[in-house]
Amino acid sequence: MKPLYLALSGVMLLAACNQTAPETSTPTAAAPETTAAPATAVPVDTVVAAPAAKVEATAPAATAPALKDAETMKVSFSFKSAPDPDDPKHPRTSAHLLLQGSKPQDIDLGKFVGKPDVVDAAKAKAANFPVGMLMGFRSYAPATGTSSDLAVLSVGGNRLRIVQRRVEETAPEAGKFETAREIPLPANTRVVAAPAAKK
Repeated sequence: MKPLYLALSGVMLLAACNQTAPETSTPTAAAPETTAAPATAVPVDTVVAAPAAKVEATAPAATAPALKDAETMKVSFSFKSAPDPDDPKHPRTSAHLLLQGSKPQDIDLGKFVGKPDVVDAAKAKAANFPVGMLMGFRSYAPATGTSSDLAVLSVGGNRLRIVQRRVEETAPEAGKFETAREIPLPANTRVVAAPAAKK
């Protein structure tokens, strides 16, 4: 009995060894290993920056705002008698400069002896008034022999300059005109002299 058992056991063991395991899954082929080519380093000094975008030549250029039309401003003198407390018998004259335009102005020029004499081109040249002045006048005091001269000039089309001087009869030379004040005007102003206002 024992030899038969051993023989059967040997046959079964051989059968078991000859059996092949059923294929349960098909092994997948491993993907071929790819190696990226190493990037070539570019030297820093050879890197070229992309050119900046060009500005279109057709872009409209900025233009300065157009100047407004020139304004014509008339200037004139105004004289008015003013009492002199120190000499009631000889009143003084209050002189004003009147500006007629978009911004009218009345500028007090001060008080002068007697009635100032408005000088024309011939008188201005003979008395050495400033060249190119708009207008001027001279006030003369017989008691002292002193004259007070005043002239108005246009400077740069944007301001008026008032200059004055004193002239002594006994002096060898007339004094120099000095700036008394300046009056700003609107930009681009054309100034013209008008006849003195009567008062």
